[in-house]
Amino acid sequence: MNREKKNREKKNREKKNREKKNGVKEAGKKIVFFDIDGTLVSHAGKSHVPEPTVEAVECLKKNGHVPAIATARNRVLTRKIAAFFGIGLLVCCNGAHVVRGEDDIFTTCLDEDFTKIFRAEAFSHSPNAYALDMENVYTDMDEENFKTFLIEQAGFDCRKNLAAMNRAQLAYIFAPLPHSWRGYGNVDAIETARYTEFRPPQVSKWSGILTASAAAGFDIESVVTVGDGLNDLEMVRNAPLGLAVGGAKEELKAVADLVTEDIDEGGILSAFRRLNMI
Repeated sequence: MNREKKNREKKNREKKNREKKNGVKEAGKKIVFFDIDGTLVSHAGKSHVPEPTVEAVECLKKNGHVPAIATARNRVLTRKIAAFFGIGLLVCCNGAHVVRGEDDIFTTCLDEDFTKIFRAEAFSHSPNAYALDMENVYTDMDEENFKTFLIEQAGFDCRKNLAAMNRAQLAYIFAPLPHSWRGYGNVDAIETARYTEFRPPQVSKWSGILTASAAAGFDIESVVTVGDGLNDLEMVRNAPLGLAVGGAKEELKAVADLVTEDIDEGGILSAFRRLNMI
C-alpha cells in the first residue's frame, strides 16, 4: 500500500505540473487501455473471461469512459475478444499497429534487413520462434496447442512458414539475444528471462496508446492502463493512472498506482469501483 501511495503521489505531482504548464484540468471521462492475456482473459485453467471483468467494461461504457485494448497480439488475433467486449480501438503488436474500427491509424514494420535475418536464422536459435504482421503468424513451429489457440482466436489457422515472411511488426525468439544480432541499430531488442522480443525502433504499447488516444480525442491526462506483463511496464508506469492486476509480474506491481485483486475474484471490477469510475 505504501508503494502504491508513493506512485500515486508522484504521478499527481507530475499531473499538476502538466496542468499548470498547459492551463487545463483533467477531464472526468477516461480512455482505459486493457492488455488481453492475463488481464481481460484469464488463463487459469481453461482460458476464459471472468464475469466481473465483463461487468466492469460494461459499467465503464455506461459511465462514459472508453475501453480500448493494448496487446502484443496482431489484429486478426485481437478481433474476437474485441468484438466480445464491443471495443473498436486497438493497439496491436505492442504498438506497431493501431486500429480504430476498420481504419488503420498507424502501422510500421521491422527493418527489412532484420526481417531477412530473422527469417533465415530464427529457427536455428529457437525452434518456437515466431513473428507477426497484421493478419499472419509466421513460424516453423508445429505445436498442436499453439495451432489450436490460433484457430480459436482467429477463426482459422493463420500460421505461415517463416520462409513466407516478407514483413513483420513484432517477433520473438525464446532464447537470449544471439551475439551476431547484437548491436543491430534498426530494431529494439528487449530481453527477458524467457524470450527476446524485437520491435521497430521507439515502438511500444505506450507509443501506440498515445497515438490511439489522440485519434479518439483524449489527452494524456485521460489515459488509464491495466496490465499484467513485462511488456506493460511502460504503459503502466507512464499513464497518469496505471493498474497492475493481482497476478501481474512483480516488476509491474512495483510501478503501478494500484494493484487489483485476482481477476478471477473480480479484481478489475472492484478496482474501478474503488476509483469511483463505475
